[in-house]
Amino acid sequence: MEIEIPQIEREKDTFEVRMSFRDLSVSKNEVIRSLGYPDGTLPVHFEKMIDDILARLSKHCKIQAGYRLLEAKKQEDRNDGLFVGGTFFKLQKIVTSQFRKAEKAALFVCTIGPSMETWAKKLSVEGDVALSYLVDTVASVTVEQATDVLHDHIEKQMDMRGLKITNRYSPGYCDWLVSEQHLLFSFLPVNFCGITLTESAFMVPIKSVSGIIGVGKAVKRVDYTCDICGMKDCTYRAFRIAKAEHSKYKS
Repeated sequence: MEIEIPQIEREKDTFEVRMSFRDLSVSKNEVIRSLGYPDGTLPVHFEKMIDDILARLSKHCKIQAGYRLLEAKKQEDRNDGLFVGGTFFKLQKIVTSQFRKAEKAALFVCTIGPSMETWAKKLSVEGDVALSYLVDTVASVTVEQATDVLHDHIEKQMDMRGLKITNRYSPGYCDWLVSEQHLLFSFLPVNFCGITLTESAFMVPIKSVSGIIGVGKAVKRVDYTCDICGMKDCTYRAFRIAKAEHSKYKS
């Protein structure tokens, strides 16, 4: 069934996207794969713990998402970044290569709120480290899936304008410095979607995702080429694998 998600324009080309937990479909198998376990190898008692977390998940999620659409332009003599809204984002080579033909850029944020991290911290303080870790993992899977829904929504909105989109990329990945988070947030309304930044450029709530999506008539959304990235412990790689496996499972 195709999801229809409303959006509200707060300012010119700045949108809040109204999403609910019902728009997601977080599965136990996806969580297990994100933990690094192939099917059937996770201890049964951990599976039961995940089932319990998933049963309570909707009560701990307050999804907020939005984006701002800005003009984008690549400087011909540089391959390490892109001008967005007239400001240079040093995206580095991997990301810039995907944005060569972008005419616009969608700067986006998405969060599931603070409740899951509060729950995980409480469990950790109480000494239940395993359950705390599982809650944290489920939260990470959930916010990534919410961001997938936002990504698809932006694609549909741009399609109505006769435009295509690229993959999404976030500060801290593919060599793009986390510090540029401050630059990204400078283009968004204050406290947009309930998200703020620390001085060290980390988002609050923690279970939030921000990033950039290229937009244009000649850009493409393709499979992620994680093999060309030098990050050895990239969490996105695990999520991409889990998502691919989940898609095969659903089909």
